[in-house]
Amino acid sequence: MKNILRLLIIAIFFVLVFIPRTVIGSLTYWLLFVALFVVVFLFLYSEYYVSKKAIINILKAKPEFSLICEKIPFEVDKDFIRGRLVIYNSMVLLYSKKNGKCVLSWSKPIDEIDSIEFKKVSTNKKGFALISGNEVFEFATYFFKIDQEAFINALDFEM
Repeated sequence: MKNILRLLIIAIFFVLVFIPRTVIGSLTYWLLFVALFVVVFLFLYSEYYVSKKAIINILKAKPEFSLICEKIPFEVDKDFIRGRLVIYNSMVLLYSKKNGKCVLSWSKPIDEIDSIEFKKVSTNKKGFALISGNEVFEFATYFFKIDQEAFINALDFEM
């Protein structure tokens, strides 16, 4: 599926760049732009999105809290780990997709987390940092404004 989406992205891009608009028609040209955005969205969705249903299947229970986010790596040359942050059984877990399967990418017991800071992280993205001793684990998310109180309650922290 991902390979088909990759080929579609390349093919549509090729048509948009190398075939003149007068040859394919103005309406077809703009519809190809829309198709390109849809195919890119589908590719990113299949590559990175971890659903609540997948988490429930893995944990065999509903988590106390879950949030789509990305973990910012310590090293600059590493890529972000995109997935779903879950609070379950006194643990903070980050599940991501690897080879089409949902896998645990990072975990930390809640009692090892000293504090939490809500701030801009990485390249000025909205997010938060979990501080555990000398370690700072930063996460970025677009959906955090809505879930902030539920997140604090699930961690059982007092702010």
